[in-house]
Amino acid sequence: MIKMARFIAKNPQVFKEGIKGYLNQPLTPRMLQVLMQYINQSKIYKLMPWKFRKFGVFTAGFPAEIPASMGFSPGFPEAYAALTATAGCAVPPIECADSLGYGRDICTYMKTSIGASYLGWPEDFGGVREADAYFSANFVCDTHLKWVENEARIHGKPYFALDYPSVVAGEDESRIEEYIDYLEEQLWDMIKFLEDITGRKFDEDKFLEIVNNSYEICQLFRQLNDYRRRFPANRYFEWVRIFMLPMVTQWNQKDAIRFYKSELKKAQKRYGDKMEIEPGREKYRVLWEGITLWYNVDLYQKVLADKGARIVFEPYTISFAGRGKPQKTMKGTLRQVARDTLIIPYTLNLDRRIEYFNKMIVDYDLDGIIMHENHSCRPSSTGLLDLRDSLQKRWGIPVLMMNTDHCDPRAYADGPMNTRIDGFVELMEEYTKKKKH
Repeated sequence: MIKMARFIAKNPQVFKEGIKGYLNQPLTPRMLQVLMQYINQSKIYKLMPWKFRKFGVFTAGFPAEIPASMGFSPGFPEAYAALTATAGCAVPPIECADSLGYGRDICTYMKTSIGASYLGWPEDFGGVREADAYFSANFVCDTHLKWVENEARIHGKPYFALDYPSVVAGEDESRIEEYIDYLEEQLWDMIKFLEDITGRKFDEDKFLEIVNNSYEICQLFRQLNDYRRRFPANRYFEWVRIFMLPMVTQWNQKDAIRFYKSELKKAQKRYGDKMEIEPGREKYRVLWEGITLWYNVDLYQKVLADKGARIVFEPYTISFAGRGKPQKTMKGTLRQVARDTLIIPYTLNLDRRIEYFNKMIVDYDLDGIIMHENHSCRPSSTGLLDLRDSLQKRWGIPVLMMNTDHCDPRAYADGPMNTRIDGFVELMEEYTKKKKH
């Protein structure tokens, strides 16, 4: 609270804009409560050593269940940065990171986090406090490795990195099994690393319990996501992108399970066995490919929605719902975790990606696709033009290529983008007419 008070005193306008930004999000009171619990958990862990023995910093997608089994409460700098951009406050930290010498093309999650931490901002506005250990993996992006390694070096803390091979086109199941062997070996190394830095034996029973909870959370999220196939979809992207936070951060699994179960009951009550309820199908059903524009919720809930276009599916959110059911043995479960994190919708090679999108076009009855060519996340943008060409050749479906950034609002211009969106909607109108005939 002292850190927050200092922040407000030094940055009253930023705080004011941040509160306004948070209030503009489609948050229910329960979602806001879950959000605040996550933000505050890293602040209170040192005050409650009997509950949170250690605090760990993790990059997105890292199998945090393993360190959590040894008492590490997870903190995700990307989540803090995303919320900072959601609040409309990411530009000052990004500019700070720029002034420190970080390049313009580097991930703006990273620059928001580094800048906010350097400025002494609290987690509510992107800062990350010193952790007891740091963990990263490169299966989404190589920036993760050096970002977190550097933070560990600055604070003189232990650091562990997982090296993920890329599953490229043409590789068969036997090759994938070799990759899983490679990852499994590293997971055993991480267990040894955790035993060394904590001085305690790894708790296999606790690990299996945590993985089972992760599996249940992911299953609930997937069941809820399936209701977006119905007419109208149960929820849209502007809501789901924050709704996924309890699943992604995994900091309070039991509360996440209760939260998702309550939302699933609401969906079941709303739809029953019906595939369509009032007010019926959306005018245009759209898929969003890539990271969301955290700073621009109005793009989804106003600009697109006012034209009848709603985002009913995005590989980005479902990629975090991939945890499989734990196996009967420790070795089997580690291999399951390795497979779960090796192949996800967000990191598919081009051949698998095309196949996946062909299926989603049918499953979600799509009328258009928006592909985010992300200025500071080039790995997620790789192959988008080939993907677009393949989908348009087969389906003739309209595709809008959106060149902007996930955290930096300076990369987005309303006027030119609205003109392109108008053209995209016109193409969807023609496409839906052809679909009916």
